[in-house]
Amino acid sequence: MKMKKTFAIALALLLPLLAMICASAEENVISHAKHYDLITPASAAYPDDGKLLVDGIFGTKPDGGSGYYSSGAYIGFNQSDVNSAGNFVILLDLGRNYEDISGFTVGFLNEIGVGIYAPKSVTFSVCDERNGEYESIGTLNTEKPTDAADAVTYAETLACDDASGRYVMVEIEHLGELVGKDGEVLSAGWTFIDEIIVYSSGNAAGDDGDSSSGQAGEDSGSSGENADSSVVDESDKTPDSTESEIPTPGDRGSIFALLMLALSAFAMMAALFVGRRKNAEF
Repeated sequence: MKMKKTFAIALALLLPLLAMICASAEENVISHAKHYDLITPASAAYPDDGKLLVDGIFGTKPDGGSGYYSSGAYIGFNQSDVNSAGNFVILLDLGRNYEDISGFTVGFLNEIGVGIYAPKSVTFSVCDERNGEYESIGTLNTEKPTDAADAVTYAETLACDDASGRYVMVEIEHLGELVGKDGEVLSAGWTFIDEIIVYSSGNAAGDDGDSSSGQAGEDSGSSGENADSSVVDESDKTPDSTESEIPTPGDRGSIFALLMLALSAFAMMAALFVGRRKNAEF
């Protein structure tokens, strides 16, 4: 009887812990499955379905030796489609105004062997109206070595203190021209993005907002036709990622590990209970 009571208490303590761990995986993410527009178009060869950037799925290298680019998680921007400022622009609608935006994550690829280069930088701006005046929150320096050999996928985060807005403008600066290993001038043909995440600190409820139609500002318009370009040669490597207290995709592994630890503890107690019960029967 005493053992059953102990087991029941342990179970009662574990279940809330498990629920808390599971809930924390999506806690404070306010961009999941939200609507966004590509102000500059993606390539027809690597198109967007309107969901890829906010589905929580990051690119992985498929079995069989294919590169990250073939995983289906990325949308591909070609150099021919940059706007007048040399950027690819994405406009994300969070659905309502938030007064406690605490950070942004962008996932991108550096797979130079097939002509895909990490962007030079990514700037995040917010506004409470689609066509209003956007406030720049900050810029991530995302440029990576252009002479490395291995393909690397990144997820880097910009933290901020309670930014306010409903619409998030993401300006991805194309790397542009670079000097190859033989001294030749090349153009960074492709930029691949797999995920954009916006976080909330949960300190404020935010206000409901009304959608307005139209494109975002003059500088956000497309300046080229949707065209595919030939793949450029080169390679890549792994530098340090941006440090931040905001949860990034790597933290999901920690959450999973905690969950597995709790489940293991539960299984051990169950086995202990069954073992003692069998011994009692003898």
